[in-house]
Amino acid sequence: MKDEFTIVMLPYFAELIVADMTDSVRNLRFDAMRQVQDYLHHYEMLGYMPGLLCVIAEKKCRYIMAATTKADMEQIIKPHCPHYDGNRFIPGPYSIPEEEMICWSETSMKEPLTSVGLGRYLELFHQVFPEESKFLPV
Repeated sequence: MKDEFTIVMLPYFAELIVADMTDSVRNLRFDAMRQVQDYLHHYEMLGYMPGLLCVIAEKKCRYIMAATTKADMEQIIKPHCPHYDGNRFIPGPYSIPEEEMICWSETSMKEPLTSVGLGRYLELFHQVFPEESKFLPV
């Protein structure tokens, strides 16, 4: 089924309609959710798994419903790479492992990942797909 992530987002859109909040916050959240839908449509067109997109939708909607500032919304909407401190990756407050994994996957299609990048991609794969990762060589 196409756009499964929209079904995940529907209760959040409904909550926006009935919740007691200022119009400015409602509009901010609604616009953010629409932008998230656009990103998810893009990922869907690239062929990413619907289940993965549903998880991203759920997490982003939860973040959006808690945020009240435009700055927070901008951080939530767009995928962000974690900070690399020279030893490890440090995710930001709105990082979503499933979305970061998509970013690493897209990067790997443009050029081979460095050993650090590959390590992070595998770390995320183990985190997001624990059962499937059991079949990876150690």
